[in-house]
Amino acid sequence: MEYSNLTSADLAECLNRKTKFVKFVSMASESKTLTQLSVLLTNEEVNNALRKWFREPTEFTHWEHVGEMGKGDSYLSDVFRIKIHGNSDGNSRHVQLIVKTIPKNICRRLTFRSHDFFRNEINFYLNVLPVLLKFQSDKQVTEPYENYTNIFLALTDGIHDVICLEDVSLQNYGNPIRQEGIDYEHFQLTVKVLAKFHALSFAMHDQKPEEFAKMSNVLTEVYYDPKYWVWYEKFWKRLCITAIDAVEREYPNTVYVDKVKEFAIPKRYQDMIKAVQDKTNSVISHGDCWTVNFLYKYENKQPVDAKMIDFQLTRCASPVLDLSFAIYACTDQNLRATHYDALLKEYYEVLSRQISEMGSDPNKVYPWSKFMEEVKKYSYFGLAFSFESTPFIILEPEDAFKMDDVMGDQKRNIEEFWPVTPIKTKAGRLREANNIVHCVDRGFI
Repeated sequence: MEYSNLTSADLAECLNRKTKFVKFVSMASESKTLTQLSVLLTNEEVNNALRKWFREPTEFTHWEHVGEMGKGDSYLSDVFRIKIHGNSDGNSRHVQLIVKTIPKNICRRLTFRSHDFFRNEINFYLNVLPVLLKFQSDKQVTEPYENYTNIFLALTDGIHDVICLEDVSLQNYGNPIRQEGIDYEHFQLTVKVLAKFHALSFAMHDQKPEEFAKMSNVLTEVYYDPKYWVWYEKFWKRLCITAIDAVEREYPNTVYVDKVKEFAIPKRYQDMIKAVQDKTNSVISHGDCWTVNFLYKYENKQPVDAKMIDFQLTRCASPVLDLSFAIYACTDQNLRATHYDALLKEYYEVLSRQISEMGSDPNKVYPWSKFMEEVKKYSYFGLAFSFESTPFIILEPEDAFKMDDVMGDQKRNIEEFWPVTPIKTKAGRLREANNIVHCVDRGFI
């Protein structure tokens, strides 16, 4: 190739390839230790994890980088797909993992309060999920909740936190295309998984209230709390401007414009604080039910099962907070127009069946009337949270915000990392505006 004839795009591609090659060589030369990903991943910790995973003494030998993760799908973490190799009495062993680490960029780590989110997720995997699963294991459940990825290792010190999870892509699980949303078949599975997950809490709270309270208290609210308003305020105002712009441009001179202007105000954040603090019918909830946090298993190109990932925002709150956000983050207006009422019924049918099979009475712990009352009361929560998710959902990979471009060791405002602006495309604006239309038409706002 004649370098004198290269265009600027050719040079950029060459530099990109060189960077990736250098990074690959660096990783290969240091494959005997995982401490380059996190200093907490010592050989001793990895050996212990391998022993537990394979249920026999296994010594770590080396690791390899397997593949890249999607741009724009993870902002609070650096994410890697790797394979760890070990030796057990002369027999080779390996496990493929998704490794999430706190960003090494200090400014990014401090700005996004990464440790708060990692600590919460690690507490979920180590101190909450095992208790829920132990409770379930004592029951005769036809379809038990198994819709999670197994934890290989999780460690925290506040600076180098790391979570290593089984890579279920090897079992034909994967993400749908984020920008396209999901169809009815995908969302049926989503609703079913959420119902199975929430049912564990309802049954356990009913039968072992003290144990449930102790377990849930290890989780902390990491997003909607008075102390985070200063952190979130400027960003929320940007989101509100974007939502109002979408409705004004797609539904001008309508009641929807009036309603979104009444709704998209600073006070709404205070309402969301009240929502997450309401423990009347609380369950361990996922907290962040947008498209990228569900993995779907495919057979003959059809989704047949789903798993939940990324529990960084997990909290104890009404199940409707999860369900309403999933609806507005994952579905479009056509799906809601056709299937919304049926999906609510499907969710509740699975929920009540699971609660019954675990030995509690759904009509006592969470009757249909109470569920529908909370749908009306708290669907605004999913709408407000979708103000944040929609601009990211429709973002093309090449347009993803560059998280490590902001340098330094000082905390910045998150608005500087996420400079959300009014949506440029009609399809994107409709995705945003139609969420408001649905909420208004249903009388939720």
